[in-house]
Amino acid sequence: MKYILNLVLLLTLFSFTSTPQVKEESTILKIIRLRELANNSDLDISKRFQYAREAIDLSKDYGKDSTILESNRVLSWLFIVSGKYDSLYRINKENLKISSKIEDSLKMAYANNNLGYYFYSQKRNDSAYYYFYNSRKLYELLKDRENEVGVILNMANIQESERDYIGAEINAIKGIEIAKTLPISDAINYKLWALNNLIGIVSSKVKRFDKSIEYHNKALSYAKKLKGESYKYLKDFSEMNIGIAYRRKGDYSKTIQVLSDIKNLEALKTADPPTYVSIISNLAYAKFLKKDFNASEVEETFKNAYKFSLDQEIEVEQSVIASFISELYLYKKEIDSAKKYANIAYEKAHEVDENQTILDALILKARTETGEQSKKYLYEHIELNDSLISKERANRNKFARIEFETDEILQEKEQISRQRQWLIFTTVGLIGVLFFLYIIKTQREKNKELQLQKQQQEANEEIYKLMLSQQEKIDEARSVEKNRISQEIHDGILGRLFGARLSLDSLNLVKTDEAISKRSNYISELKNIEDDIRKVSHELNSDFVNQSGYYDMVKTLIETQMTAYDIKYSFEADSNISWDSLNNKIKIHLYRVLQETMQNIYKHAKATKVDIAFGLEKNTLTLKIIDNGVGFDQTKSKSGIGLKNITDRLKEINAKFKVSSKTDQGTSIFITVPNIQTN
Repeated sequence: MKYILNLVLLLTLFSFTSTPQVKEESTILKIIRLRELANNSDLDISKRFQYAREAIDLSKDYGKDSTILESNRVLSWLFIVSGKYDSLYRINKENLKISSKIEDSLKMAYANNNLGYYFYSQKRNDSAYYYFYNSRKLYELLKDRENEVGVILNMANIQESERDYIGAEINAIKGIEIAKTLPISDAINYKLWALNNLIGIVSSKVKRFDKSIEYHNKALSYAKKLKGESYKYLKDFSEMNIGIAYRRKGDYSKTIQVLSDIKNLEALKTADPPTYVSIISNLAYAKFLKKDFNASEVEETFKNAYKFSLDQEIEVEQSVIASFISELYLYKKEIDSAKKYANIAYEKAHEVDENQTILDALILKARTETGEQSKKYLYEHIELNDSLISKERANRNKFARIEFETDEILQEKEQISRQRQWLIFTTVGLIGVLFFLYIIKTQREKNKELQLQKQQQEANEEIYKLMLSQQEKIDEARSVEKNRISQEIHDGILGRLFGARLSLDSLNLVKTDEAISKRSNYISELKNIEDDIRKVSHELNSDFVNQSGYYDMVKTLIETQMTAYDIKYSFEADSNISWDSLNNKIKIHLYRVLQETMQNIYKHAKATKVDIAFGLEKNTLTLKIIDNGVGFDQTKSKSGIGLKNITDRLKEINAKFKVSSKTDQGTSIFITVPNIQTN
């Protein structure tokens, strides 16, 4: 049975060793090449192990879980083909962990299948069945029917070895039903052979011999369809099983006929020693049971078969053949020899844990003894048989429980997974909604703030335009008034003074010295008055006096805001700046920039002193604003709305703008407006 399980596993694993598509060209190509070398059966096994481990090391350096998983599987395959089953556990536990992490169901199925085989090799059938069952469920989910059939066969073999004959038969029938739906191939025909063979063995053990013969014949029909060299002797194996079933049924003639017709007997001697020795011993035993035999010939056959089994270390057949020999000696009434081989059969059966042979040996031991000793073996036989029946029931319940509990665990995991997914979706959705609401709220607040700022700017600009308009009207009225006064002085006062001066000139005709002297003094004084009045008139009529309007507005703004903010300040302006010649657009934008900057200093800089200065250098107007506040890190801070507004305003008048600031070292702002006309 273990031979069958080994072959199924090798066939199954052989289909798993495909190489993934290559997308990366450097490390991944080396890894794939090493895997190919490790899978090359023409190389020495030690070299193949070396290449497999190098592939794993490179895969771990590469750092991709799927690549590590594939390289691990190559090493796992080598452990199986080399018979190093003890090493299977660690590598496949790692594979199961990685495949679960990346949610690769197919690789999870492979790892579970290999772990099942590891525990089966360790005779830990509970754990083996658990992992095989997990593997089967995954293959079923993936609709990988061929691999599912192989795992079902493994499960049925475990159930048969644990005497859960009903469970083994149920699983075998399920496997046959699935296999028959698959495309015909050697691999499928082999699985069908193994499943039918298993039902034949199980049926024989529960004494349903006709059914056993039926399924062994079905197995034989599939064996005949197999073409591969490795399947060459399965027909002989099936024919042997048919013969043994007839022997257990009591049809010894048919047994002799079937076993005698096996054609490859001599080839089996080297190709399949267990089958060979079983055929010759069962053939001799059938002849013995038929009571139509040559005793010495049968004895010689038994002895040769027993020696062959010893030489080939076929322990199971040693116990069976020893029981045959014991029966022969009982028939010949050679009690000591019968007792000797009954003891050998009993001991060997215990060594290989073959319960049916132990039961048969106990009957033989009872027959070779008398009195209490004979009863003792009979009681032991009854006790062992009862315990095996109880164990069979317990095992049947045990495997059903494993399937039930595994299904429960899978359902719980699936439910937890679904709950986790819903929780994640709900959480993400809630966060998304909250984030969306936050964005809407923030955007609305920003829009409201921008709207208020825009309205404030428009209002301030309107106020400033009104102030400028009012100032122009005041200047115009002042100019009109100056012209009027100038005309009055020039046309009225000066005219009259001129007339008086002429009158006095006429008085100079009086020739007295005193009169002449006084008149001359009066005339000189009047001339002086005339010059002074003319000078004043000329100055009143000049626009030079009206150059302080915008400057006063800026000065008032600075004084008002700095006083309100309780910040010390200094303000300077170059006297060569012709404020009236500046374009109104420039004056408005500079006024607003200065206002915005002083507000920012108050809000953010925490300054105690601000220096403001207007300058004029080569027809370029400059504005410097320097504070001693906290400053900021220009590499980290982002531009705010205020700074953006300042930049936009200065672009409107083609001005250049530079900010210099460091943390705890204050901030300096430099603005230059080119092409300014001067007086």
